Amino acid sequence: MDVRRLRLLRELAARGTIAATAQACSLTPSAVSQQLAALQREAGTTLLIRDGRRVILTEAARLLVGRTERILEELETARAEVAALTGGVGGVVRLGAFATAASTLVPPAIAACRAGHPDLTVTLEERETAEGITALKAGEIDVLVLYEYNLLPAVSRTGIELTPLVTESLLAAVPASLPLPGGQLPLGALGDQPWIAPRSDTALRTTLERACGMAGFAPRFDFTSDDYTVILSLVSAGLGVTLLPQLAIDRVSADVRVHPVTGPALSRKVSAAVRAGSAADPGIASLLARLRETVTKIQLLN
Repeated sequence: MDVRRLRLLRELAARGTIAATAQACSLTPSAVSQQLAALQREAGTTLLIRDGRRVILTEAARLLVGRTERILEELETARAEVAALTGGVGGVVRLGAFATAASTLVPPAIAACRAGHPDLTVTLEERETAEGITALKAGEIDVLVLYEYNLLPAVSRTGIELTPLVTESLLAAVPASLPLPGGQLPLGALGDQPWIAPRSDTALRTTLERACGMAGFAPRFDFTSDDYTVILSLVSAGLGVTLLPQLAIDRVSADVRVHPVTGPALSRKVSAAVRAGSAADPGIASLLARLRETVTKIQLLN
């Protein structure tokens, strides 16, 4: 059976519709349908049953999906072992990273790779966690720097391996004019303040809303922005308070104070993900090592 078609079946199992699978794999729905029909002929049995816009996987299809993860992992392991036989570190490693990591963790790691391994090329593109995992599993990138908030469900480990890099606190950024004590701050102390929220970062916004709910209040959002510089400028002007990951706060003006929060404690775990079986590839292993070295040099508040 064609491995590319097995990948499509796996994506369909995860997404439920031909349209969603096509979008995730950058194909047309017609192309996906044709490839799955070919896979069905290769399997010699019915794999899919139409149910309106959705399709139902038969028992045979579910069996194939379960085996596909193991097949893909074995292929990745084989590629990594063959690459390691050369004894050198070279080729191209495609890295995806969310914006904050791309501006803090990634540049020193790429520079270290270039200095240590002149034959290794590391490319970079910005990828948020959800779309990045799809791209990683589809083979569009080789390494993904992703994040997980402690109040939200963990990302699925199916088909990927994670290397933890750093766990950072979420900090409350507040106007310096607010009469608040220094150090850790109970989130409930900000219940009557206007809030500034991320606009399209649904993970951070959901975390913010959930944390405030746990602290006993619903935040009033007066401003939204996806630009951390804008958000901190609004805080500096005394227009509201916010929660931001520590890596997103490069520097703040004298008009802004930052506090670790309690009630609840909030954090974001940053990890590097690779396709299961691929971590032993010399280029990928070198980049992972440089990323781990980079985070040891970053000073974070506790």
